[in-house]
Amino acid sequence: MNKKILVLPGDGIGQEVCDAALPVFKALDLPVTLTIGDIGWTCWEREGNPVPESTWEQISSVDAVLLGAITSKGKEEAQQALPLYLREKVGNYVSPVIQLRQRLDLYANIRPVRYIEGERKPFRCCVIRENTEGLYAGFDFKGIPATAADWLTHPNIDKYGPDEVTWSVRLQTRFGLERLFTTAFEYAKENNYTRVTFADKPNIMRESGHFGKAIFDTVAARYPEIKADIHNVDAVALWLVKKPHEFGVIVAENMFGDILSDLAAGVMGGLGLAPSANIGSDIAYFEPVHGSAPSMAGKNKANPAAMFYTIALLLEHLGFIDASMKINCAVDNVIRVGQTVTYDLGGSATTQQMAQAIINTLSEKCTNKSASIITVGDELLSGQYINTNLQDISCYLLKQGYKVKQQQVCADDIHQIVTAVIRRLGQDALIVVSGGLDSTPDDKTREAIARVAGQPLEIRDNIWMGIQQQLKKSEGYCDPQNQLQAMFPASAEIIPNAVGTVLGFSLSVDGSKIVVLPDTPSQMKLMLSEMHSISQ
Repeated sequence: MNKKILVLPGDGIGQEVCDAALPVFKALDLPVTLTIGDIGWTCWEREGNPVPESTWEQISSVDAVLLGAITSKGKEEAQQALPLYLREKVGNYVSPVIQLRQRLDLYANIRPVRYIEGERKPFRCCVIRENTEGLYAGFDFKGIPATAADWLTHPNIDKYGPDEVTWSVRLQTRFGLERLFTTAFEYAKENNYTRVTFADKPNIMRESGHFGKAIFDTVAARYPEIKADIHNVDAVALWLVKKPHEFGVIVAENMFGDILSDLAAGVMGGLGLAPSANIGSDIAYFEPVHGSAPSMAGKNKANPAAMFYTIALLLEHLGFIDASMKINCAVDNVIRVGQTVTYDLGGSATTQQMAQAIINTLSEKCTNKSASIITVGDELLSGQYINTNLQDISCYLLKQGYKVKQQQVCADDIHQIVTAVIRRLGQDALIVVSGGLDSTPDDKTREAIARVAGQPLEIRDNIWMGIQQQLKKSEGYCDPQNQLQAMFPASAEIIPNAVGTVLGFSLSVDGSKIVVLPDTPSQMKLMLSEMHSISQ
């Protein structure tokens, strides 16, 4: 069925990123009809209304809206921008974004964020903020009227008098919070998140905090399979930076959610990468969150990635799941390769050049053949032994079609090994670790990999029996400490060792396959060459 999409390029770089990204619809040959409409600052300057009535009519006849970017300015500047004949006829400037959200009752702003690149543990989470209430509901006042003077009191008010005061209302209704929390839990359920966190400030805002908590707990009880918790918004901000992989859906009132969602975008890699959706009962609009960036307009330097990710989010909403995944994969690949990216990602490509690279990548199979090698051992760092394993593994992987992007040598230290592996998770298809698998106190690799995987070490009884038999046959005795060689992370697949008792293992973590091998060069090379799965 043909879907109708209204495109509102808007202001600043909005026009540029739309022009660059819209050809993706044709490249994917989707059954959609695009219509262009007007919105934004130029509309305000021309007719005193940033959302013309003709645009509202267009919105009423489409399935979704794609917004480029909007410029909003202060009260005085907005009035000065109007022609003289309009200044007395029109009211105050109201941001088009606020108008869209309130008039269309787009009560939930959905901001998915995920790992794309960088040396950190891969993550996937989402911030959902309430759009129509809270501190952004519009109840922002200058001066204290006589009707409020008996209850709106503060010692600082008397210093300059009630006319030199501003005050805002954090409006929260049961209706608004119930549908917000329900949306958060439903989104978690549909997108396989196992945790919903309500970020608020109940220790300070006691009445509204208690009110929100009671409603959150009631809604959470309907989803017993999903962990539900409430934390102070400042603590959530801290842990969102340090450990975003621990979160699922974070839900918050308007202003708290606004701040957290931009913070999450920074963790993702910047506003140039972040998409958003504004969801209501009848329609939704989608926009990249980077804003109009007036100083960048016309320079052809803006990063188009957020617009592509936003289009992918829109297509997913309309049911074009495969097309959405293709776009996400293409943008990911272009960013990770790094050859045709804009200045904010360390490149020199123009908006159009990066966009064309993304579109050209759509037809490519989404594959990742990059690899990293980590060798472990104090003796390697001291120079006591030549690190031949590093060269041998690199040469073998090259023959298998992999591009080795990083080599590293670690000490026999659990933290160092864990950190080295986590830095490559999600970036490389294959991470090969060699060394530290024996049963001496210095051998820390298997415990480190278990920590990375978040799995316990489990003894494999059949392997332990085999090791005992082999050692008793060759040496006449088996030290109980050798049992460590039979312990592996729970999901690990065993890599046999035909000439020794130190077996290797492999497992997948966060999109990367980790292969762990012993450090004895002859055994390592033999096990590597016999691994059929390493080239899959």
